[in-house]
Amino acid sequence: MKKMILSALLGLAIVLSCEKKQEESVTQENATTEMQTTDEHAEEAAEKSDDHDDHAKLELNNGEKWPVNTEMKPYVAEAETQLKAYNPENGDYKMLAAGLNTSNENLVKSCTMTGVPHDNLHVWLAPHMKEIEKLKKADDREKANKIVDELKESMETYHEYFN
Repeated sequence: MKKMILSALLGLAIVLSCEKKQEESVTQENATTEMQTTDEHAEEAAEKSDDHDDHAKLELNNGEKWPVNTEMKPYVAEAETQLKAYNPENGDYKMLAAGLNTSNENLVKSCTMTGVPHDNLHVWLAPHMKEIEKLKKADDREKANKIVDELKESMETYHEYFN
């Protein structure tokens, strides 16, 4: 009887162990898929920004700022908060780049703008995205801080042309 109970417990332990390994495998696969999806969205956003004329000039809407859809505004504010919080002396510029990239991806995903306002937004967004890509690739703090300054100026430009 003891052998039977011991065998049953051993069998149960093996089954539970296999199930746990499968769950871990599925979790790892899901994490890998999420990372690939995030990278794909970043590439799509960069491609979308490259579709627009690099020589197009950012302009006001008959002297007024262009309206931006409400869904996009939190991501612009989020990026500004990250830039303001960055400490040039000891801040993690790689982490800043990752955070800005995420905010930017969400900004692009939430865009429902069309026509001339959309085109003007992308005139601003394309170089902004390129600066974020440069920040991701920066290999020292001095270069990173110059790029951060460019990104801060880009946010000021955003506010000059969009509300």
